[in-house]
Amino acid sequence: MSALPWMIMAAGSLAADYTNPIPQPCTAQPTHHARIQFENDSAVDTDEKYTHGTRLDYMQRTAKGASIGCSLMQNIYTPERHSRHANRGEHPYAGMMALGGIVQAEGESVGLTTELQLGVMGEHSYAKENQNNLHSACNMETWDGWHDQVPSEAVAQSSTRIDFNVPVGSPCADGLVYLREELGNLRIASGIGTAFRVGKNLPQTNQVIGSRAANAGSGALTRASYDPTAPSYYLLAQAELDYVARDFSVDGGMFHHFDSSCSRTPWQGQLTLGLGVAYKGIDYFAGFVFNTKTYRTEDKEHAYGTFSVQWNW
Repeated sequence: MSALPWMIMAAGSLAADYTNPIPQPCTAQPTHHARIQFENDSAVDTDEKYTHGTRLDYMQRTAKGASIGCSLMQNIYTPERHSRHANRGEHPYAGMMALGGIVQAEGESVGLTTELQLGVMGEHSYAKENQNNLHSACNMETWDGWHDQVPSEAVAQSSTRIDFNVPVGSPCADGLVYLREELGNLRIASGIGTAFRVGKNLPQTNQVIGSRAANAGSGALTRASYDPTAPSYYLLAQAELDYVARDFSVDGGMFHHFDSSCSRTPWQGQLTLGLGVAYKGIDYFAGFVFNTKTYRTEDKEHAYGTFSVQWNW
């Protein structure tokens, strides 16, 4: 993928910080959260497998301890080598796009986030068009094998994440353990993960990072010590282990035959390392994600960059 998304995000975040168009509270905790997130493997100079992801979400606190929101998400996948056809034993061409509705229950010890997504995989996800437009704009080679992508299919997906606070005994650090369940024709999986942050004035936002369903920008664990009028900065380390029973990007959809020539790896791990900064009601996060192999013939583990900007008011 191209570096254009990263340039757009950087310019947009600087412009937003300069103009500061959203009203900011002086003392109250924010009740609105709007975020845009990009994941792209151009950050590690590759262009293959899970090559790009975009997620936009908005959350609004409706009552004490409850929030609702919506999301728009697109993921793009390509093989390891450029070809006019899908390459056997390599990741299939695949794309998805979905709208989501989110419900979140917040608490100091336990938080719950559930997201229901409806959308499409295959041709009508516009993965081919979006990737080719970005590559053309940056004078990069386009991928010519999209006619062999995962077949089109309507998407229905339910995802839930439960967070448990891990007391660390310091106002400069926090931690959590979470459980994840995903059920639908995009992905059937269960997972367990943990995330730890260390820094100053840790915000409730960006507790769990990743462009995945049920990863809303507003955190589900409340942070009573957070001061929204003061700047924040922190380092984050996050690890997750999933058992994956089905993944559309490797297996195809449920209702159409698709021979991907790949054998999915059921146990998959992920490590995320990054830096977050919050200032004047705007959160920034940048980091790297490292994935274990998602199918048995994969040549090596995959990595990509993640970057997000979130407005809170």
